[in-house]
Amino acid sequence: MAGETNNAVSLVDFDRMLVDTSTAGGSIAVSRLTSEWFYSKQTINSAIKTLTARGFATLEFAEGSRKNKVVSLTEEGRRFAERYALPALKAEQRAFGALEPCEQREIMRLIGKFSQVLGDECETFKRQVAAEGQMQDRREGEPCDC
Repeated sequence: MAGETNNAVSLVDFDRMLVDTSTAGGSIAVSRLTSEWFYSKQTINSAIKTLTARGFATLEFAEGSRKNKVVSLTEEGRRFAERYALPALKAEQRAFGALEPCEQREIMRLIGKFSQVLGDECETFKRQVAAEGQMQDRREGEPCDC
């Protein structure tokens, strides 16, 4: 599955989108996915494209909107989520529940710390790319020293 989405979305992300959409009653706003997943719209749309190509979901404008879109599971998508994605989520929950409370807290602390550091690194990278783009734009605007 990951190869079908140009490696932008992993199998876990595909399953997570099925789970999130399923637990939201079968439909979820694309904007909610992008804000909760911290992925770009392009990455989210790549996952949605995979779901729609497999016949698991549809993508339509939200009621009364020409801008906001909603992804909805098809009947086949609901069956797939119930058969594979939701049981995987329950297994994850059972595995986490098997840990001692202090272990659960430690995992959550470390994940939180990792997420913060990763977010900081991503912001640094974004600033670096933006600065490189500005430098490139300036060079393209300079007269030639021929």
